Amino acid sequence: MRTRKACISKRGGREENEDYCSYREREGYGCYILADGLGGHRGGALASRTAAESVLKAFSARPGAATDLMGRYLEHAREAFNAASQQHSLKTTLVILLTGNRRALWGHIGDSRLYYLTAGKIAFQTKDHSLPQLMANAGEISDEQIRFHEDRNRLTGAFDGGELNRFRIQEKPVTLKRGDAFLLCSDGFWEYVYEQEMTDDFTLCTGPRDWIDRMEKRLLKRVPKGHDNYSALAVTVS
Repeated sequence: MRTRKACISKRGGREENEDYCSYREREGYGCYILADGLGGHRGGALASRTAAESVLKAFSARPGAATDLMGRYLEHAREAFNAASQQHSLKTTLVILLTGNRRALWGHIGDSRLYYLTAGKIAFQTKDHSLPQLMANAGEISDEQIRFHEDRNRLTGAFDGGELNRFRIQEKPVTLKRGDAFLLCSDGFWEYVYEQEMTDDFTLCTGPRDWIDRMEKRLLKRVPKGHDNYSALAVTVS
């Protein structure tokens, strides 16, 4: 299985970029990660970088794509958080995608998202850990109304070095097919790019870089002054 990938992470209209996205590939396995340090908390950039880099370090030491390994990587990140938290209060969203042996497994916490596309359509998207998502789950608002809800930034879960029971891991790995794709993105990205547009641009794109570029053009036409950091990591399977 081969993958192609592209990543952007930009500060947008803010003074500092508190997002972080990167990946590692070892021995036929891949680990793709995106984190968004929570605004309003000290060390947002440090939080996202610490979480992402510690997971990637643990993956590099023992690459794989299994639930128990995902847990090991998260434990490594928690240890790094606890060490860094002696000087900073660290909180971040976190999305992790693991691939290998034609399978994929993912997990997340917070309101950064993963979209899984197969046959050119979105087959799965993560559910936010946020107050508006709870309202959507209860039928009080639609999923689309989450985007600009006044309480959209009120999270019900974040990676903070504490217990990992809030981190939601896909129960069963999916079997990958040629043409499948993943999009990991922070809220500063998905807020301004709609799901139908994600699939429309994927259908027209020549690869992951072109896919992200097309979506970024949509975003830049819509963002207000002083808009949030935005990051996206696209992975396609061939």
